[in-house]
Amino acid sequence: MTTIATRTGIAAAILVLAGVLAGCSAAGPGPASSSSGPARSSVAHAVASCMRDAGYDVTDDDYQRFPTDGDISDRQEVLEKCTKEHDPETARQAEEAQNDPEFLAIQTKVGKCMRKAGYADYPDDSRDADAYSPPAGDPEFGEVLRKCYEGAGASVVTQ
Repeated sequence: MTTIATRTGIAAAILVLAGVLAGCSAAGPGPASSSSGPARSSVAHAVASCMRDAGYDVTDDDYQRFPTDGDISDRQEVLEKCTKEHDPETARQAEEAQNDPEFLAIQTKVGKCMRKAGYADYPDDSRDADAYSPPAGDPEFGEVLRKCYEGAGASVVTQ
């Protein structure tokens, strides 16, 4: 079963996707969840530092978490750039996941579910979904998204 990690809102897909292909475990995605200890910690620091250099107020522990409101496409692009530069293995896994048939099927089901739930412009494509901004002040979005992922067959880990 595929694991999709969300944070009561939009998942930081580049890292979520890496988790999907990296064994489909229940552990959270991204550099901080690896068991290789200090080496991964320094990678997380390098990626987070790159994000801070680009103007984002993030810590080494939360750089992969995205706000649940507003446009996040710029932040997604910076995260992808920083990950490619400082964590090429995660970037490679995320790129591979973009074409994983299981993940693509889940994304299509989630898109249909979200549109049925009233988010008429919610896309099927994972990159577009990552940049999707829910209506301002919508307290239900995160819960609806979680239910749609679960309904699509993904194991959801909230963080």
